[in-house]
Amino acid sequence: MKTWPLLLVCTLPCFALAADDWGRLYVSLSGTSDYRYNGVSYSDSEPALQGSVHWWRPDRFYAGVWTSSVDFNDPGHTAYELDAYAGRHFDAGDTRLSLEVLYTFFPDKTFRGPTYDFIQGKVRAQRAIGKLMLGGVAAWSPEASYDSGTMWRVQADTSYQVTLSLSVSANLGRRWIEAGVDRTFWDAGVTLSWKRLSLDVRYADTNLSPAECNNSDRCDATVIGTLTLRFYDL
Repeated sequence: MKTWPLLLVCTLPCFALAADDWGRLYVSLSGTSDYRYNGVSYSDSEPALQGSVHWWRPDRFYAGVWTSSVDFNDPGHTAYELDAYAGRHFDAGDTRLSLEVLYTFFPDKTFRGPTYDFIQGKVRAQRAIGKLMLGGVAAWSPEASYDSGTMWRVQADTSYQVTLSLSVSANLGRRWIEAGVDRTFWDAGVTLSWKRLSLDVRYADTNLSPAECNNSDRCDATVIGTLTLRFYDL
């Protein structure tokens, strides 16, 4: 497995301590038992390493890079994904609206055929009601991965901060795609935090049968555990 994207992320935490004049960097590293995207495993139902660098600016603009190991069992043994994004927050009282553009690409895909890469525009809304957070996302891609045509996705999410170290959350989404199988996906779980560590455990599932999931178990119900180390204080 190629790990240089994660090694690059690992070199950045020192900058997060000296970035106040032009914004701030938030760096994290994670290990997860299964990397799922819109309900489908991108790591062949196996563990994955992940890392992120998020740049926040006082003028409400933001940008970042996220990476994860992947396993598609493809001829070229594609090993990692990179996501680059940029956007801006707009606040109105307790409601936050975010407009974002995201580019997902797989630099080590070497075999011929349609690209895995795609770009999407996203609109996200969040509202805090005491300890309860409600959110929703709408996303659109003009050409989804592997020449799948136009893609639309909507997702609703909610979380509740039970204590300073314990929260519960749930997500429900639906994806429509021009050339492929539409799907519904959902998950629910708990997150425990201690200092700069957090452990998230959740149940995830989709409405897809094995036949609709390329005769694999990548869409089956599962329990996912994710351990994250943050290089910043909340």
